[in-house]
Amino acid sequence: MTTRAEVQPQWAMPEKSESPWMRALRAILRKKIAVVCIAVIIVLYGAGAYTMLDAFGVDIGLQDPTQSNLSQRRSIRAVDGTPESLGAFTQRLDVEIATITELNPEIVDEYGPLTTETILPARTELVLSEDETLQGPSSRHWFGTDRNGRDAFARAMFSLRTTLIISVISVVFGNLFLGLGLGLLAGYRGGLVDQIIMRIGDVMLAMPGLLFLIVIVAVFRDQWEEWFRTIEDATGMGWLIAQGVDDYVLIVFATSLVGWAGSARFYRAQVLALRESDYILAAETIGARTPRVLIRHLFPGILPWFIVGFSASLGEIAGAEVVLTWLGIGITPPTPSFGIMVENAGGRTTFLLYPWLLLAPFFFLLALMLAFNLLGDAINDVLNPRGR
Repeated sequence: MTTRAEVQPQWAMPEKSESPWMRALRAILRKKIAVVCIAVIIVLYGAGAYTMLDAFGVDIGLQDPTQSNLSQRRSIRAVDGTPESLGAFTQRLDVEIATITELNPEIVDEYGPLTTETILPARTELVLSEDETLQGPSSRHWFGTDRNGRDAFARAMFSLRTTLIISVISVVFGNLFLGLGLGLLAGYRGGLVDQIIMRIGDVMLAMPGLLFLIVIVAVFRDQWEEWFRTIEDATGMGWLIAQGVDDYVLIVFATSLVGWAGSARFYRAQVLALRESDYILAAETIGARTPRVLIRHLFPGILPWFIVGFSASLGEIAGAEVVLTWLGIGITPPTPSFGIMVENAGGRTTFLLYPWLLLAPFFFLLALMLAFNLLGDAINDVLNPRGR
């Protein structure tokens, strides 16, 4: 016997259609290069995010990127004719010179003799370690150590944290809020609003981007640190400068200020091509306000270009931070950064003798830059109807 449900017409049970977002996601995931790039970005940025747990006192299983392992051998003095030496010990557990002076002021002469008999108080435990400066890659140090004995792999992981923080926040403020917002507004409204925004953008674009970044950072550097010291005193958050927050905010401010003009001009051009479309005119006819037209109608139309620009901007800002730090005006020690690692590995002689010093920054930066650029191209191939 045939049931009533079996004889219902097909139109009575329409299948749920797939959203454009899901169709786009499926198309992107079908491209192998896009999947590989997404995996690389997730792994690298995930590693940077993982190191943030260290700021909350969580043991993340990595060596302290600021811990030096140096041979602290000093001149010795004979005790009963037999010289004694403390050997090599970690810098962090070293006895500070000021403390030594207080203990034995008569024997300290330009960092004079250090022995257990003359320097260390009774029942003091001294932790010894081997000198690990400029060691090549090994099972203990995957990317070797630098001239201060610091583990290059640990410094690279914490440098990824710096790259993650600066690139993401800079793109959100510079590319999304300023660039996209002003570009949509200028292209849609036109007239005086367009003229004001674009003339300001022309002034910004007239100056070389890197030079403009250098000027902004150099001008605000000292004042910025004073502001953060005032904030620390007022709020009691004495960890801001120690964690490099002042450097992060300064570079985010500089890159956002420099980068918004190019993004706004790019998005404005896309809006000019769409604002006379039938669906935009229909939205205006039924009384849609400007914010709704921009967000609900124009933004989806330029979404492919936005995603491509967003991914490219992440790579550009990550590279800008490295260059500024390499020039000495970006991230300042002891905060880890790829720019500092490149600076420490600089010089022809250093590269020939210790090539592994460039191994970690080169490997991670190359992987990150390629992933962002190839992902942007893959997404553009999928989402841009003009390219198909």
